[in-house]
Order: sequence, then C-alpha cells, then structure tokens
Amino acid sequence: MPRPPTLPEPWRSLALRVGGVEALAEALHSNPSTVRRWAHGERSPAGPARAMIRALFAAHHLESPV
Repeated sequence: MPRPPTLPEPWRSLALRVGGVEALAEALHSNPSTVRRWAHGERSPAGPARAMIRALFAAHHLESPV
C-alpha cells in the first residue's frame, strides 16, 4: 500500500482519488517529482500538461489550481 500523499490541497485530494502520487504522475504523463514541484508551486505546468491537469481535476469534480 502506498504511503499517504504529502501534497497540499487540492493536489492531495486528487492523488488520493487516482491512487497516489505515482498514479497521478502516470495519469499526467509525468513523474512524481514533477507533480510535487507543480503542487508546491516550485514549477508551473505549461501547454499540454496544464490542459491535462485541468481535465483530470474536472473529471474528479475538484477545482483545478492551474
């Protein structure tokens, strides 16, 4: 069983709904460290990644942070 995500909200809720940070990264065609950077505001997603993030949040009825 994966450890609980330590991401800030709303990223944490999304990670829990998709099965963890690794599953979230896979769904976004990225890697866990990049997802953590996006979630903590260390890096901003651009282009296709931003669109995929918005779509995934919408699919899980969560407000997108980007």
